[in-house]
Amino acid sequence: MKFVIFGSKGQLGRELAKNLMERNFEVVGFSHEEIDITDYRKAEEVLKEFKPDVIINATAYNNVDKAEEEPEKAFEVNAYAVRNLAELANKYSSILVHFSTDYVFDGEKGAPYTTLDLPNPINTYGKSKLQGEIFVQEIAKRYFIIRVSWVFGFGKTNFPLKLIDMAEKQKIIKVATDQTNSPTYTIDAAKGITELILKGKFGLYHLTNSGYCSRYEWAEEILKDWGWEGELLPAKTEDFPSPAKRPLFTVLDSSKFVEETGFIMPDWRNAVKRFIKKLREIKNVP
Repeated sequence: MKFVIFGSKGQLGRELAKNLMERNFEVVGFSHEEIDITDYRKAEEVLKEFKPDVIINATAYNNVDKAEEEPEKAFEVNAYAVRNLAELANKYSSILVHFSTDYVFDGEKGAPYTTLDLPNPINTYGKSKLQGEIFVQEIAKRYFIIRVSWVFGFGKTNFPLKLIDMAEKQKIIKVATDQTNSPTYTIDAAKGITELILKGKFGLYHLTNSGYCSRYEWAEEILKDWGWEGELLPAKTEDFPSPAKRPLFTVLDSSKFVEETGFIMPDWRNAVKRFIKKLREIKNVP
């Protein structure tokens, strides 16, 4: 199988490319700087040249707060460019793999969301991602839509990396206790996504590490494994005013993914430990 990955330098795209190449698949990757997927002509040139069996869209406009200021740009990347890829996937007989988010939900359910639950986004970012999903479902003949949440890994900035950067400068850190979700480690996700693609059972999936936690509990685990000796204080989401409204409980139920693949994602605490261990090696921290 031949894969073309758009967004191959991002934290998830990078791990996907690495995992697929380790399994001896042919992979051609493009960063956002190399190919802007909002440019239909350039995206088509790539697909026409390489004729991939699978197109992976690992690009996204994911600045949740900035999306409130520039909704047109969020929709251009997260929805209309995705519509283009769905049309091109059909034209070149490719499978489309597209990533979405827990932010398509409003967080009011009070229990983990399944793929059967109706989305109801409460911010522009979530609305743009949902529209991308709709375009894929309406247009693409063969597709995987994979919703992930609290993604962390190496490459781009993310919550654990920001938190550790703060810990190196501060003695006291405040983190919200009322946001609950499932972290998704890119190394684990890449393995799971590969298994899903190879099974060939198209459709909508949720994929995260096993278990869930509050953002405060996640921070507690990260800082403990890092060996930080400062003070972590509980706070509420309302203590951190932001342009975009955040849903508070958007845990994703990954049982459909497990049923179709037989692949069980490691527990989120285990993922954090492995991430911190690798980060220490990269930073050369004893």
